[in-house]
Amino acid sequence: MENYEKSLGHWVKKFYLLSAREMDSLLSPYGLGRTQWYILHHVNVVGQLPQRELQSMLDIESATLTPLVAALVKKGWLVQQPSPVDRRAKALRLTEAGARHFRAVPNPILLGRRKALAGIDAVEIERARKVLERAVRNLEKGGDP
Repeated sequence: MENYEKSLGHWVKKFYLLSAREMDSLLSPYGLGRTQWYILHHVNVVGQLPQRELQSMLDIESATLTPLVAALVKKGWLVQQPSPVDRRAKALRLTEAGARHFRAVPNPILLGRRKALAGIDAVEIERARKVLERAVRNLEKGGDP
């Protein structure tokens, strides 16, 4: 069995956990967690977003998304209303206050990436990205290697 600390999986997991911690640390002063930031980000990009579509984009369960959306609604940053297409479904949009707040928050992905990749050459970064992309595609295919 290979040494776990030298495995790609170990470093991917460690990078994910440290990146998540860094993002949470950057967002905390703005009253946001990383998933809440992603919610505001996606709604900001699209304008009005069906909640089910957002759930799919974030790849999370409804039971996880619902309280996060409720907290953003309570803060006055998000409006949840019946979808204009399907009245049974809910659509999300930013309030003026939510849009202002979102614009005031520095992009935690860019800040975290700058810190994490400091001193690493662009060619190395691209090579690592390609390796991880291929590994993900292999797993998405399923079956035996």
